[in-house]
Amino acid sequence: MASYDKDREDILVQLKNVEGRLRSTQEMVEEDKYCVDILTELSSIIGATEKIGLLILQDHIQGCVKNALTQDGGESYVRELVDAVERFMKS
Repeated sequence: MASYDKDREDILVQLKNVEGRLRSTQEMVEEDKYCVDILTELSSIIGATEKIGLLILQDHIQGCVKNALTQDGGESYVRELVDAVERFMKS
């Protein structure tokens, strides 16, 4: 079971919302809408994806990493977590 299982429905709803916003933004570009309006939409999309990422990261820490630390000592899992946070923060 994935560590984000308890939030799966919320994550899917949020992802579908982002998908709709992306399509809407694409239409804005196709219709030559005002640049600032497109940038505003993109900013909202970025914020929404960051929120989803943070929720999944939180679930990963509270699930996978916590379980690994109690079972194996978890040094490799701590490194994996640090790597995941670094990748997430670069985006």
